[in-house]
Amino acid sequence: MIVEILKALFLAGIPVALISYYFVSKTTSKMPLKASNSKELTQELKAVQLHSKPEENKLTSMLHQKWLKFGGGFYGLLAFITYLHIELYQVIEFLQNFNGFADFIENIGFVMILNFFIEAIMNLVTAFVWPIYWTKFLPIGSLWVWIFVSFVCYSTATKFALHQSK
Repeated sequence: MIVEILKALFLAGIPVALISYYFVSKTTSKMPLKASNSKELTQELKAVQLHSKPEENKLTSMLHQKWLKFGGGFYGLLAFITYLHIELYQVIEFLQNFNGFADFIENIGFVMILNFFIEAIMNLVTAFVWPIYWTKFLPIGSLWVWIFVSFVCYSTATKFALHQSK
């Protein structure tokens, strides 16, 4: 059981904590939040609409907006992380299937664009059932332990980020 907790902590808990700390800190730097814990934060983030500043990095701004669209809470954060993992994994796999730039150009067409659209919808659905998805990629023995450890790390990181912003 201790080994399972340590695996969950290092493979899921710490990454979830770092990502949640980053996004909560980024949100509080753009606007003041009144929340004092993760539950209040989730409720408050539902009403947040942030706009990027011209000098801001477009990629991080886009990721931040996407995280907010996923709900901003624990479940939304894990769905967002899962969605990013699926998309990056598929892009790498997609690029590895081509024998060069000329092969890529030859295959561009309506069918490819339609397949991208269908896969994006399927990836979104898969992201929302993230517990099932992650059992394929991580050495999960007890899913409940992993969820509990991730939630504790998420809660701790969001409280810390909220405390630092005040």
